Amino acid sequence: MLKFTLFICLVFNLLNSVSANRPQGSKPIRYLNPFFEQIGIQKNLEFGQTTDFDGKTEKLLLDIYSPKNDKETKRPVILWLHGGGFRPGNDKTQSYIVKLSTEFAKRGYVCIAINYRIRDNPKEDQKGTITDALADAMAGLNWIRTHHKKLGTDNKRIIMGGGSAGGMLAVNFCSKETSAAEKWEKSGILALVNLWGSPDSSYMFSTIGKSDPPTITVHGTADKLVSFDNSVQLQKQLAQFGIRHELVTIVGGEHTPMNHYDDFVEKIAAFIYAEVIKK
Repeated sequence: MLKFTLFICLVFNLLNSVSANRPQGSKPIRYLNPFFEQIGIQKNLEFGQTTDFDGKTEKLLLDIYSPKNDKETKRPVILWLHGGGFRPGNDKTQSYIVKLSTEFAKRGYVCIAINYRIRDNPKEDQKGTITDALADAMAGLNWIRTHHKKLGTDNKRIIMGGGSAGGMLAVNFCSKETSAAEKWEKSGILALVNLWGSPDSSYMFSTIGKSDPPTITVHGTADKLVSFDNSVQLQKQLAQFGIRHELVTIVGGEHTPMNHYDDFVEKIAAFIYAEVIKK
């Protein structure tokens, strides 16, 4: 009994010592660290209608993740694009999209996860697949811009993010420019989060240029679905135009390396904080 009592006292003293030596002023920083305990989720809001590849009318839906009891009215917003190879079977409820949307809502951001058009055989017309999805992503972004007051978001602080096919879509989106045939409104996009989605030439229909936003890429070196070398090449292209970029390399990581989530999510948060919040 005496030994047990001494053990309890030892543990108590150790905990007190750790608490006493904890750095002062280590309160969480909004947008950089988890800041809110609870978030609210609004599901399946319609942001548009379109015609799918089979000629059928399709409702485009989105989910909103936002911190509860937040008094800020001009918050940065992240538009998340899900993966899934542009094929049926994945949508805005993809597990890592939900996880990231929840994570960044707790840090103070408003996160919007959208659906976009997909196809049974996307490789039959890869340009058409990307073109349709890009149009839907722009519709989602314009919906956010139109509803910014109700959302409590800032149209001048927008982050694009996507994983796998969604990453390919986001890279195309942020590299696309206005042409004589089409106006392309990228204003307010201050950062791009590309998760294992660097496209090769077969899925890249835009051109990296000086107007592209700062970009952070997360990619595993053992990815068998999207080559890690695609991300290496993307970094080189961004560097040519002096665009701030960072490659988070997951050594031995395969496609969607969520077992490294705790590490890379902190790096993403730090990158966005530096590019969107502190500037």
